[in-house]
Amino acid sequence: MTRGRSDMKDNKRLAAQIVELVGGNGNIDMLTHCMTRLRFVLKDDGKAETDKLKATDGVMGVVNSGGQFQVVIGNGVENVYNEVSRLTDNKTEEAAASGGKKKGLDRFFDALSAIFVPIIPAIAGAGMLKGLLALLVLFKWTSDQANTFIVLNTISDTVFYFLPVLLAFSAARKFGCNPMIAAAIGAVLLHPNFTGMVADGNVRIDFAGIPFTLMNYSASVLPILLGIWLMSYLEKFIKSWMPKSLDLVFTPLLTLIVIVPVILIVIGPLGIWCGNALSAGFSFLYDKFTFVAGALLGALYPLLVMTGMHYGLLPIMLQNLSTNGYDVILALCAAGNTAVAGVVFGVYLKVRNRSTKAIAASSTVSGIIGIIEPGLYGIVIKSKKTLAAVFAGGAAGGVIMGLFRVRNTGFGLNPLGGLPVFFGDTFVYYLIGIGVAFAVSAVTAYLAGFPEDNRQ
Repeated sequence: MTRGRSDMKDNKRLAAQIVELVGGNGNIDMLTHCMTRLRFVLKDDGKAETDKLKATDGVMGVVNSGGQFQVVIGNGVENVYNEVSRLTDNKTEEAAASGGKKKGLDRFFDALSAIFVPIIPAIAGAGMLKGLLALLVLFKWTSDQANTFIVLNTISDTVFYFLPVLLAFSAARKFGCNPMIAAAIGAVLLHPNFTGMVADGNVRIDFAGIPFTLMNYSASVLPILLGIWLMSYLEKFIKSWMPKSLDLVFTPLLTLIVIVPVILIVIGPLGIWCGNALSAGFSFLYDKFTFVAGALLGALYPLLVMTGMHYGLLPIMLQNLSTNGYDVILALCAAGNTAVAGVVFGVYLKVRNRSTKAIAASSTVSGIIGIIEPGLYGIVIKSKKTLAAVFAGGAAGGVIMGLFRVRNTGFGLNPLGGLPVFFGDTFVYYLIGIGVAFAVSAVTAYLAGFPEDNRQ
């Protein structure tokens, strides 16, 4: 009980310091968080005292990227977020759905982050279950015809099958439109009337005399994202002239009867085609330049994490799962994550400074599970040598993953936090890949050394 109260006080203290050092409540336009970071959109980044923030006890680092001022907290970010939120009038992402001052690619990556982060736990849980079921069947501990297997397999498939509904709800929160209407639009695309017609091969249909091709939207990504983005503008337009007394009924009515046909006739087929082309394009590059793709993504993935650009890979991975039933990108990302954990472990073995050693020890554990930010900001970015060691280990592991085309059937933390999603024919090569990444990066970091201060 005493410990819990102490943690609450620490969170409140840290929250107050962060709000003050980012320029105060009046300088904050938006507040959200991901797995390890508080993400602010500030009115004036120049008012933030970055150096003082970095030196604040409880802050692991600060990144100003993608139109967001990001304060790295670590695993306890949600507790700090709750306290900061209370101090900032709950300026959550819904309060600034327009994206504020962000432009171009900044807005794109911010949107991807805001949409995908809330649904990652559902995807990860379903992916883990799918991996465990594959292991049970592989070792013949159950049959894929057993009732229990069928029930569990349905649970694991449901999140991916109804992905358009989850994405619709999350996208609506980001784009500032009605999330329930958005979810209903996603559900319409998966209605048994449509899915049954597609299954029977009756894909030619028309709406008001306009012919179109009916498609399978289960597990699709781009059609619903584009549709809800368009819906956000349509809804705002309707509300601009709709009398408030009629808004409750007629705004949803008009939104549904306009957006759904537009998705079915135009956006849906275009989105499916673009998604398939994206997946096919990556598969082509991966097949033709396996070593290059593995080495580059394995080496550079930690840098993508630092900038938040790694969320740009999620639509491609989801499309791969939808199109092929498996994905190969996550294994390359796992090589990069493992390299960070390996470097931090190498530093732990090398240094004598007690403070650095303690940070390295805890960061090694979290890094092996799949949370690399503590190691990235606490150790890696402090030296060019450790950064080079990450590149070396990530590239080595990525080449192994690419050479043996390591596959995953779902999502999870990596290298070890989501291990079951890699169960299958290439699992042993996954273990070899992360083993090589860890060993190369750890040895390189140990031999290269790490700058220390005199504190013990």
